[in-house]
Amino acid sequence: MSLWLPNNMNYDAYRVDRIVREYDDRLMFARNEETGDWCVFIRMPRPSSPYPVLGFGREIPDTAVVMQRLQEADTLRTGNQIYNEVIRSQKDYRKNLEYNADQASAESAEVVEHFLRKHGKSPIVKILPKGVSNNDA
Repeated sequence: MSLWLPNNMNYDAYRVDRIVREYDDRLMFARNEETGDWCVFIRMPRPSSPYPVLGFGREIPDTAVVMQRLQEADTLRTGNQIYNEVIRSQKDYRKNLEYNADQASAESAEVVEHFLRKHGKSPIVKILPKGVSNNDA
């Protein structure tokens, strides 16, 4: 793989590379000459070539965008936070599902009750003492 490494001639690329290296010294920012995309690469042990881990397309991204993407993708540093957010979102999703199911169940019961009343059938069961008929009640 052929890489174009930032130098002082291209200040924007150099600045992004500097913050990427400050974030983690195993990382580097470079342009993949084969695809034309700017990427964050992780340096692999020799003799392997650097491996792309984040792609940014053909334009040099802003440093804030790069930092945000690095932090979002960094499971080593933010793994627990990401895990907790996933668990919380699953709990919220389940609560929402249960609430919607309860609402649908209540609405269904109201529809059935209305239908039965409309046809002269009461959904309320009357338990009468022995000897008393429904006509007396």
